[in-house]
Amino acid sequence: MRAVEAIETVGLIQDAAIDPALWPSAVERMMRQLDGIAGGLVVSDRCGGLALAAIGFDQSYVAQYLDHYGHLDPMLQAPIPAVGRAALSSTLLPEGAFLKSEFFNDWLAPQGFCDCFSAVVHRQGERHARLHIVPRRCADDSLARAMAMFKRFLPSIIGALRVAQRLELLHDRQAALQAALSAAAPAVMLLDRRAHVVFANPQAEALLASSQALRVKGGRLTACHAATDAALQAALAQSLRSAGDAHPGVEDLALLRPGQRPLAVSVVPVSQRVTDRLDAGRRVAAMILVADPQMRPSLRLEGFMQAYGLTPAEGRVLAAIVEGDGLERIAGRLGIGRATVKTHLNRILAKTGTTRQHALVRLVAASGLPSLEQRGILRD
Repeated sequence: MRAVEAIETVGLIQDAAIDPALWPSAVERMMRQLDGIAGGLVVSDRCGGLALAAIGFDQSYVAQYLDHYGHLDPMLQAPIPAVGRAALSSTLLPEGAFLKSEFFNDWLAPQGFCDCFSAVVHRQGERHARLHIVPRRCADDSLARAMAMFKRFLPSIIGALRVAQRLELLHDRQAALQAALSAAAPAVMLLDRRAHVVFANPQAEALLASSQALRVKGGRLTACHAATDAALQAALAQSLRSAGDAHPGVEDLALLRPGQRPLAVSVVPVSQRVTDRLDAGRRVAAMILVADPQMRPSLRLEGFMQAYGLTPAEGRVLAAIVEGDGLERIAGRLGIGRATVKTHLNRILAKTGTTRQHALVRLVAASGLPSLEQRGILRD
């Protein structure tokens, strides 16, 4: 029965690596198997701490531990011990010193605790995680048996926290990449090996919702025009076949749409290093980039203005020039005279080292930065 319970506890610990909300349940189950009366999993550094799990402790004492008593914990009185090294708090101080310590008399004893099993189970620089289990009895034979079992659980806890850290990093990177793709000017979609859309940025979602050129049918990306769809499916098939190649080629095509210029589509295979997966079909295999030739690219001029020392007035004139307006239209749009527009333009050309408007526009486009209107700088 004990072996079965231990296996179930290890399984729960592994589940907690994926779902941190399960750490309290995992610590509680381990605590019961060790015949403990309290247990905790605490992440801390010199600035403070966070309890991932605190079972059997008075919550006010948990707050006190994180704010003050954690720094008096015998586990931290010496340099942080190696990950996986288990110890009784009472053995970390000279004989008799533990019972006289502030940690014991003001934090452990008031809660009815006699000692505590502790181990560092994760460390990243000064930040580390510690596992604590408070035993019910402090007789030598009981402590020895409980300590032996405590040590057997440590590898599972250590491995689970490593997995949890890795998943957290991957999640953060995924969120950052999605934010970057959402801010991109073109419509961007990611497809898995089944040609199913697994991500679409806001521009792509709007394009799919319009159903003028592209749509999702049965989970798969398809073109609305039959002849164009055949070309799209051929490009997708070729791209998915070459997704694992060291130097995959990009498939370019034009998508027809009624009454408008075709969309320019690029199907970019995603290089794959790992092919032995439980569900390889769901792995991202291609990126779809869709550009609308009728849409003027949106440029952010704030950084460009700062780089070349342009004034807000010059920035407004520059934004209008980039959008293709002539001097008369700019003057009317900004409510200033044509001569003033000409003066601003000459100053912009001088500051940027350009001599023609088209050269200025190319310089702005090369900066790859967004429009002041989008940032609220050029509002009327």
